[in-house]
Amino acid sequence: MKMFFSVLLFIFLSLTQASVIPDTASTQDTIREIHLKYTHGIKYKDRNQGNPINPFIVATEITALNVLVWGWDRYVLDKDYARISPSIWKRNLDEGFEWDHNHWAINFYGHPYQGSTYFTAARSAGNDFSTSLLWTAFGSLTWEFFAETEYPAPNDLITTTIGGSAYGEVLHRISKLFYNDENARWYRQMAAFGSAPVGYLQRKAFGEREKRMHFVPVELSLMIGAGSRFGSDYRFGGKSADELDEKWNDHHSVLGLFLEYGRPWTLIRQPFDYFTLNVFSEQGLEGKLIQVDVTGKLANATIHGFGHWMDFAMYLDYDTFYGDLATIGTVSLGAGFDVGVWTTSKLRFRLTNQAYWIILGTSDMGYDDLIQEVHPEYKSDMDNYQYNTGFKYRLLMELFYNKKWTFSNDLTLDALRTLPNSLPHYGAEGWDFLLFNHTKLEYALFPWLSIGERLDTYMKFAAYSTELFEPMSRRIFTFTLYANFNF
Repeated sequence: MKMFFSVLLFIFLSLTQASVIPDTASTQDTIREIHLKYTHGIKYKDRNQGNPINPFIVATEITALNVLVWGWDRYVLDKDYARISPSIWKRNLDEGFEWDHNHWAINFYGHPYQGSTYFTAARSAGNDFSTSLLWTAFGSLTWEFFAETEYPAPNDLITTTIGGSAYGEVLHRISKLFYNDENARWYRQMAAFGSAPVGYLQRKAFGEREKRMHFVPVELSLMIGAGSRFGSDYRFGGKSADELDEKWNDHHSVLGLFLEYGRPWTLIRQPFDYFTLNVFSEQGLEGKLIQVDVTGKLANATIHGFGHWMDFAMYLDYDTFYGDLATIGTVSLGAGFDVGVWTTSKLRFRLTNQAYWIILGTSDMGYDDLIQEVHPEYKSDMDNYQYNTGFKYRLLMELFYNKKWTFSNDLTLDALRTLPNSLPHYGAEGWDFLLFNHTKLEYALFPWLSIGERLDTYMKFAAYSTELFEPMSRRIFTFTLYANFNF
């Protein structure tokens, strides 16, 4: 495999290198000048102070975290679900798991963040990613069986363990970017604590336990913008075919954050040696949406040279989309390739192609009005969503020209099929198909400031196996002018 890969890249470089980029030294200088993001980063000092902390200490810390959260829910918030007893523990152990439909934000934001505290406790204790993931599962299982009156939920176990590990590894590494030296200024230490408080306190108490220190190139950009959006809902079938239910016409503001940790061709020695974090929010007069997407490489085979690269990798992706179009979360495992080619000395082409198996997905039904016709007592409270499995596909194409211009198109397709026995009280089995497409054109005024325009397309098609919920499509198109501040 390595021989085949090397021969393939040799041919690839030979065809482009001789005719397109003859001056290797000047080309490398140009690449360094263009890609400032690949020269910014953090160089850790070699401060390894020993082996991982005693597992008994980690288990005690994770248990203490559960007790702390449970005590807050029970004695401060006075929540009914926190009124646990030995009889509840026995019932949970005897009867096992049951899907829950708590508020979507609790299940897909709250539980992963709680899982990240378990993960960073284990990770900062000197454990690797896989061991820390097992510790996160330990924290989730003990919470599900012993800290709530509700039945243990398989969805919570997955989002807390896998989603929490993805969030946890990202937050652990961000915390260390701020606090990479014991002499770091107070504001950097505050940022490190805010990013991963449990991991920060762990390092303060027991010292640095990382076994491998290295230089990490980092790109961070903050986006602010405004624009307009429009769209519509259609229902197909039923009494009135192709019925237009609602039109959207709105203005919106945009805030975004993008973090790239590592290089696209980074050789992965530990999971998430390369990852991207994308946080994007639109706030309109008639609604909002927020998307948080974490994608990390687990392993890869890569080779690069003369400004080109070719990378084959396995990925872990935790993606959430919360807003007007739909409410969706996916925990996915996939594989793909990433290729970057300097077609001329001024033009680089990049193609990223990824396919995923969705381990656990969720999507809202979007039929609140129809449910209320049959069940007038029904109230929408973000707990009427399906659990799914399925497939995800992502295709990114990017052109980078003359040190200034960037054009890209980022397409994601989700196909979600309802999991049996996971329906809410008012639910139906079926399919959800979702498309997200982001097209942007950006110009760099300065190394620290870019301006651009983007067109975002969001589409959903739902088809459930019941006469009440006839097929529905939902579409939103947004146009935004924005400024990107690069750090």
